[in-house]
Amino acid sequence: MKITEEVKEVINNNIVHLATSSRDGNPNVVPVGLCRAISDHELLIVDVFFKKTRKNMEENPRVAIAVEALEELKAYQIKGKAKIFAQGELYDKAVEIMGEQNEVREKRISVLREKRPEMAERFEKLVASHHKLRPKAVVLVDVEEIYSTMRGVGGK
Repeated sequence: MKITEEVKEVINNNIVHLATSSRDGNPNVVPVGLCRAISDHELLIVDVFFKKTRKNMEENPRVAIAVEALEELKAYQIKGKAKIFAQGELYDKAVEIMGEQNEVREKRISVLREKRPEMAERFEKLVASHHKLRPKAVVLVDVEEIYSTMRGVGGK
């Protein structure tokens, strides 16, 4: 299924929630800040902290993703199959995405210092810890279905 430019924009600029389930159906959902649409039918998710999520994808590659940009009245559910890569070109892309996200976080710190100084110090510590992280792997999701979950605003 083709990912529209509008959906790509929402995915690339927001935290997504990745849902997986084990072979026997036990669900798991985690927020993910490093997800990017890399083609018209593929998403790349950077695995930094996955444990249960990765185990689930190894047992059952079916995943669902929820993402929203509420201020824009846009929200989507995306379903597909996941493949895990621990090296190679896609892994290198994950490292690049992490670097780009670190730059975004640095800009957010500047805004926080002005608007919410009490939050800036905590966010700076979080960002500093993230600068040290390396991806464990990268997850490539072949998108099969996309639904708007913002009913009455173009929902399917």
